[in-house]
Amino acid sequence: MYMRRYPVWNVVRDAPYDSLIDALLAGRGLTLTQLQVGPEALHRPEQMQDMATAVARLERAVRTREKIVVYGDYDVDGVCSTTVLMDFLERVGADCDCLLPDRHKDGYGLKPPGVECAIAKGAQVIVTVDNGISAYEALELAAVRGVEVVVVDHHQQLAELPRACAIVNPNRRDCTYPFKGLAGVGVTFKLVQALSAAFLADEERRRYLNELLDLVALGTVADLVPVLGENRLFIQRGLQILQHTKRLGLRALKKVASYRDQPLDAASLGFRLGPRINVAGRLKTPDIALRLLRATQEGEAAQLADELNRLNSQRQAWQREGIQEVEEQVGPAEDVADHIIVVLGEWNVGIVGLLASKLCEEYARPAVVCTQGGDHGLYVGSARSIPGYDISAGIHACEAYLQTHGGHPAAAGFSLTADAFECFRLALIKHANAHISPEALQPVLDIDLMLNPADLTLDAVEQLAALEPFGNSHRRPVFALENCRVVWSRQIGTDGRHFKAELAVGGRRCTALWWNQKDLANQMRPGDQLSAAFELEADTYAGNGAVQMVLKDLHLQEPVA
Repeated sequence: MYMRRYPVWNVVRDAPYDSLIDALLAGRGLTLTQLQVGPEALHRPEQMQDMATAVARLERAVRTREKIVVYGDYDVDGVCSTTVLMDFLERVGADCDCLLPDRHKDGYGLKPPGVECAIAKGAQVIVTVDNGISAYEALELAAVRGVEVVVVDHHQQLAELPRACAIVNPNRRDCTYPFKGLAGVGVTFKLVQALSAAFLADEERRRYLNELLDLVALGTVADLVPVLGENRLFIQRGLQILQHTKRLGLRALKKVASYRDQPLDAASLGFRLGPRINVAGRLKTPDIALRLLRATQEGEAAQLADELNRLNSQRQAWQREGIQEVEEQVGPAEDVADHIIVVLGEWNVGIVGLLASKLCEEYARPAVVCTQGGDHGLYVGSARSIPGYDISAGIHACEAYLQTHGGHPAAAGFSLTADAFECFRLALIKHANAHISPEALQPVLDIDLMLNPADLTLDAVEQLAALEPFGNSHRRPVFALENCRVVWSRQIGTDGRHFKAELAVGGRRCTALWWNQKDLANQMRPGDQLSAAFELEADTYAGNGAVQMVLKDLHLQEPVA
C-alpha cells in the first residue's frame, strides 16, 4: 500500500487562477503589504510592561560598576539572547558575566543553585534572558540574598508573577505590548534597544542595533515563533546581515554547514545552522555554542564549529535509533486509543524533545517523551502538541506530580521523581482525553492550491520567494496535483533512506523527493497514477532551471475501467 499520511486533504483553492501569488495570498487572507513589512512594523520597546524599570536599574548598574550576571538558556534562543545582551554590556563597559544552565544537570530555567552560582561570581544584579517567568524559588532566594533580578522572557505566564525588580515579557497577563510573538532574543533585543539610548549616540546606536540582527534572526527562527509582524523584519534584515556577518563564530558555522556567502533563507537557519547551535546543549554543554558566537579568534571559532558539527552528526544517529525505539513502544497508529502519547525510556535528555516532535507528527496527537536519564534521579520529559490543545496548560494541570515545568501551548518541558511518573501519566492522559475531541486527532493536510502543471517552473519558485520568510503561522505553501504518472522511482541517499521519482503530469515531467520514505520505491511501478501533495523548490542537484516536488503525501488513484 502506498504511504498515505493524511486521509483528508483540505484544499483551500481548487479553481483555476491567473496569478499564483494572488491565489495563494487570497487563500491565506493576506496581502503582500502585510508580508513585506518595514520599520513601521516595529513597536517602541517602552510599550512593554516594566521596560522602563528594567532600563533604569541596568543603567544604574552599568554606571556604578555593579556586577551584572546574565542567566540564559541552553537552546538557540537562549544562547543568542545571552550573546546579544553580553555583547551590549561589554560594549558599554559594564562589569558583567554570564551563566547558562546545563540541560542534564540543571534543567530549564533559573533555580536556586543557579542563583548561588551567580552570587559566587559576585552578582549584584541578575538578568534572566529567555527564562525567569516561573522561577519562583530562585527569585525568592535572590531577594533573601539581596540580589535584584530583572526577568527578560517571552514564555507564557501560568500563575502569579514571581518577585523581581522588573519582569519584561510581552506575554505577561498585564502587558499591552501589541505583538505577542517575540522570541526570547526578540525581547532581549528590545531591552538593548531601549537601554542603548542612554549609552550610544544616535548614528552609532542605529548601526550597532542593525548588526545584532543576525543573532536575533537565528534565535527567532530556531524558536519557531510566528514569522509575522516584527519577527518578519528581524528575520529579513538579519538574513542580510548574516550573509556577510562579521561574527567569526557564525562564519565558521556557515562553513561547516556548507554555506559561505551565498544567500540564506529562514530554512537555512532552522535546519542547518540552528541545530548545530542547539546540539551543544543537547549532548554536552551550551557553553560550546556560546563561546562560538562570542569567539574573537578565527582558530577558536573553527575548532568550536567543527566540534558542533561532529556533535550534530552524533545527535542525528541517536535520534534515528530513538525514533525506532519509541515507535516500537507505541505500536501501530490504529492501536493507539488515548488522545495523547506518553512514553518512558532511557534516551539522552537532549533528544527527547526531538522524539516527541516525531511522535506528534507521525501519530497526529500530542506526544510526551520522558527519560530516566535526568540528573539527581529525576525523570525529565519533553512534550509537543497539535493545534487546539495547549500542552503547557495540560501539564500545568498535573503540576502536583512535578518538580518543575514550563513552556508554550505547542511545546513544554518538565521534571518529576520516578515514583510520581505513573500518576502523572494517567492524569495527563485523563486531561487530554477530556480536552481533545476525536475530530482533532484526524490528520488533515492543508493544501493551499491545486497547482497548474504549467507552474512547475523555476519562475514559480522565484515568485514564491516574494513571500519569504516562511515559518510558524506562515508556512511554506503546499500544492497538489492529480493524475501524476510514475515514470521511474528509486531509493537515494545514505543507506537508501530517501525516495525519489520522476512524475509526468499535464505534458510536463518533474522529479519528486520524499525524505525518509525509502520503502515507497519498492511499492511503486512505472505507469501508476497518483495524486501528489508537495512543496515546490529549485532542484539544486540537477540545476539548469529544474524544479522538484518535495512530497508531503501521495494518494494512489484507481485506474479508470
